[in-house]
Amino acid sequence: DDESDGRRVQRVTESSMEFKAISALFATASICNNASINNNHNNNNNNKHNNANNDNGEKSTMAMGQPTEIALLVGSAKASVPDPRPIYHRLQEIPFSSDRKRMEVRARPVGGAHTCAAFALAARRLPPSGDSN
Repeated sequence: DDESDGRRVQRVTESSMEFKAISALFATASICNNASINNNHNNNNNNKHNNANNDNGEKSTMAMGQPTEIALLVGSAKASVPDPRPIYHRLQEIPFSSDRKRMEVRARPVGGAHTCAAFALAARRLPPSGDSN
């Protein structure tokens, strides 16, 4: 626990009870995400098309996408939650609509088994695709 501006701040680590819930939240947010964050290392090449590179040969980061989606990926990285997108095939996306106030993504694990217990639980609770519910 830390004090920050007079408020109590609790640090969540991998051994915290909350870590599983935060991991499931960030994994879901990542799968439903179209943004990207790339870490680059510049070897003093002058690439004028990449604003993330600097002339010192230092590591830099470039983010592309909607600010909210970028923020979710940054939060996921800061929470040390690995990006699950490489192990999922995106089957369908219904873009965000202000009328529906959401977007939807259907994804299937590459290996066939969900890596997150929350996903596996949700998949078991889904009605058969022929139901009209």
